[in-house]
Amino acid sequence: MIFNPFLTKIFFAIGSALLLTASYPPINLSWAAYICWIPFFFALRNSHLISTLCISALTCLIHEYILLSWMIPTLTTHAKFSWIYAGAINFVIACILSIWFILFGGLIYFTVKKNFHLFMLPCFWVALEWSKQFGHLAFPWELLGYSQYRFTHLIQIADCLGVYGVSGFVMLINVCLFIFLLFVTNSKWRMIHVSKHLVLFSFITVLAVVTAVMIYGSIQIAQTDNLILKSDHKSIMTVQPAIPQQEKWKGENRIAITQKMIQLTYQGKKEPVDLVVWPETAIPYAIHSKHNLRQYVLNAIKNMQVGVLVGSPTFLNQDKHMFHYNSAWVIDRKGTITSRYDKVRLVPFSEYIPFPACQNLWQFLGAPDNKFSSGQTGTIHLLNELKMGIQICIEIIFPNYSRIMAKNGANVLINISNDAWFGQTACPYQHFSMAVFRAVENKRALIRCANTGISGMIDPCGRIVNQTKLFETNTMIHHVPLLCKKTVYSIWGDFFAVGSLIVSLGFLVMIIFSAKNNPQNLI
Repeated sequence: MIFNPFLTKIFFAIGSALLLTASYPPINLSWAAYICWIPFFFALRNSHLISTLCISALTCLIHEYILLSWMIPTLTTHAKFSWIYAGAINFVIACILSIWFILFGGLIYFTVKKNFHLFMLPCFWVALEWSKQFGHLAFPWELLGYSQYRFTHLIQIADCLGVYGVSGFVMLINVCLFIFLLFVTNSKWRMIHVSKHLVLFSFITVLAVVTAVMIYGSIQIAQTDNLILKSDHKSIMTVQPAIPQQEKWKGENRIAITQKMIQLTYQGKKEPVDLVVWPETAIPYAIHSKHNLRQYVLNAIKNMQVGVLVGSPTFLNQDKHMFHYNSAWVIDRKGTITSRYDKVRLVPFSEYIPFPACQNLWQFLGAPDNKFSSGQTGTIHLLNELKMGIQICIEIIFPNYSRIMAKNGANVLINISNDAWFGQTACPYQHFSMAVFRAVENKRALIRCANTGISGMIDPCGRIVNQTKLFETNTMIHHVPLLCKKTVYSIWGDFFAVGSLIVSLGFLVMIIFSAKNNPQNLI
């Protein structure tokens, strides 16, 4: 049988994209992440530059379009876009995200000239993933390492290396398996056969790295469990009201929503609790204003004799300018407001408009005219013995925010969110899975409270202790350990990712200088 090389490469690209997508929620085939890059590498094996870039773009387009397909029903339901228009927007976003895959493919084409150069690919990929967190349109959604959120022993390396360490580990396994398959199929990389020595080195590398990672994971889990047993525990209750997004901001529903929040809190408080957490914008008005319901809420909290973290918008008039914040308010058991956290990382085109010079264009395309302001990074909020590192919605996917809070003394991380926008799609599952790594990286318990789910508790080892279902009205009481020991990651941050970037740049410089002596190396 004669195979068409062009169609074979497309088939490989599609295979890689589907395997990579399947490794994330809601499918959760985590093992697929360890083989998903192999078809991609085979497709690039002897490809020229244009073919390499096209294969890279196609792989990413398919992967990101399916992974982020939850955007389509979100846009059709809430922005009232047509399915065609929403699908086109999702396609444009996938095109933008394909830049990183294209860069990855380009690096492979220009630098990986010999078989052993394949071992640079984990560094390349980690450096590119790390760069996703920067810029107005930063969106580090479902990095490669996040696919392993259920493998508790494996992901313990994140308390040193962050999620990027797990990404590098997964990529390394792909590379070693690819080298082995090249050998057993008698295939070539850039017209060079794989030697037995390189296969042996790959095998030893996999064995050594996997063994080291698992031993480290076992030690860290044992040590952390010991700290949990010896630590103080506090009872924190989460309230998930499951209020549909289309009902949330109707003025006539404010009283009913407020009554529901208070009633659920009364009913769920079956034992003494130290804190009650309400989700993002749990009450659809400013708790600090002169709104008629403000005192009703504060009096109810005083009667319950429990501190409450309340999601509520903030409107401040300063120097004749109105500033809007997406906030979380800390209210003590006496009904007194003690502090406020303002969301730092705002959602582009939803909470603020990036690149103001293009504002007319964005509004023409349907972006709202919302202009929220950002708060301060790393603030810690105190309530009794709780030192809370609070994050709102999408902030939880940016590792640095949780890290700074843990470094500044937070003994519990709290993420409040409103995922009602996304309905019964994959988004809430993906959003919750990434929170696991913030707990592991900083060895802090993480409480998540979302309007329609998923709410729950993740312990300092990344184990999901409690978890709600989507769109169920629910209250849960979590017994939360308060750890204060700082991890390597909390102190030193993304040193592994930065190191990968430096190594990648150094390798690139070496290839460039080598090409000066032998221009054939650039072909």
